[in-house]
Amino acid sequence: MDATTDVLVVGAGIGGLTAALSALEWGAKVTLLEKAPEIGGSAAASGGSIWCARDLDTWLKIQPGGDPDLGRALLENYNEGIAWLGKQGLEVECVSDTRDYKFPWTGYLVHPDARTAMNHLANCFQKGGGTLLTSTGLRKLNLNAEGSIGGVTALGPEGILTIQARSVVLATGGFQGSSELRARYLGRWANHMIVRGTPYNTGEGFTAALEIGADTTGPFNRFYGHMIPAPPARTDLTNFVRVKPDFSQHAVFVNRDGERFDDEFLGDEVTIHAAIHQTESTVFLIYDEAILKSCVVTPSPASGSEANRIDSIKEAGGEILQANTLEDLAEGMATRWGVNSRRLLDTLLSYNEACVAQDPTLLSVPKSGGLNAIDTPPFYAIQFLVGITFTYGGVRVSPGAEVLDTAGAPIPGLFAAGADVGGIYTRGYIGGLSLGLAY
Repeated sequence: MDATTDVLVVGAGIGGLTAALSALEWGAKVTLLEKAPEIGGSAAASGGSIWCARDLDTWLKIQPGGDPDLGRALLENYNEGIAWLGKQGLEVECVSDTRDYKFPWTGYLVHPDARTAMNHLANCFQKGGGTLLTSTGLRKLNLNAEGSIGGVTALGPEGILTIQARSVVLATGGFQGSSELRARYLGRWANHMIVRGTPYNTGEGFTAALEIGADTTGPFNRFYGHMIPAPPARTDLTNFVRVKPDFSQHAVFVNRDGERFDDEFLGDEVTIHAAIHQTESTVFLIYDEAILKSCVVTPSPASGSEANRIDSIKEAGGEILQANTLEDLAEGMATRWGVNSRRLLDTLLSYNEACVAQDPTLLSVPKSGGLNAIDTPPFYAIQFLVGITFTYGGVRVSPGAEVLDTAGAPIPGLFAAGADVGGIYTRGYIGGLSLGLAY
């Protein structure tokens, strides 16, 4: 099958749907490809919160070393995008003033849910004359004789198809679903990670761009995700959001050696970057009754809802060890999970001493806040694996989302959106749907 279009968008998550519908509104003939049987990507399985840093200074603090031009483009297009969603007939509720968080932010919630919102955008696209092909995945990007984008080769239900296009937008959602690419960029324990998003995001856009000379930008060793309770817990798209340990900044993470490995107060969405390098990508969260009573019921940014994370972990079948003394907890973790009990006990006792003194410099791995002693029985421990939602590394782009080659020049006709864009996030997390909407 051969076809011709003006703009071809690869990926029908929030980035691809926004790009496709916007191009259609500007008068282009648009074709949208989606590898999965249905549209929506990871966005459709999210909580529906579209949130971002409030201003550029905040963004730069959360993303140290980040490109301010990319950050500025993110914020400007995010605000424009929120207004655009309303014009598409979506109900978008501002919730940024209802919850405190770690930094100044602004956020919105789409109603009634993210899946319905993504379906609505897809319906608008098709009613407006756009062509949507599902179960159709990108195989390669094609260049014309001048070195500009000429279209793509894809694989659909009826076989190989070639689509000629003046412009292509890559919006395939990152490469977290590819075990090979995770191993290449995230290290030896990447095969133990749990993909907490759609399994269809396997990097076709990223690898196709590399094949025609696109440049890359990291950080490739970082990603967005959360800790996921280890088996026998049963986790999938239906409960990933509810089982993340939002209270971990007040508790202690240790590895199999019984040692802390990062600053827990940064949140588990940051400590996962160190957790991926621990043995088998496995870590253990330790807390006590005081933390359980004061911190476990927590709000999610922009969602406006509360969830008891421990109840959700139990409902998923997660295993929680309990003991009346730290010594018994350490022995239990050694017996059940192979944790070094002696080092673990030394770690907890030293941690408690630093908490009593409120002196983080006493810790071998400093903690920037949340110095709560683990001293109120009973004591608890949960085993976690690293969960990945989307990757931070990707193709290098200009502030206008043009994909750049290794010489720093735009590849004519090639653009990137959402998680295919590299270099937006360098350390912290400031929303995933905002990235797709803005770029």
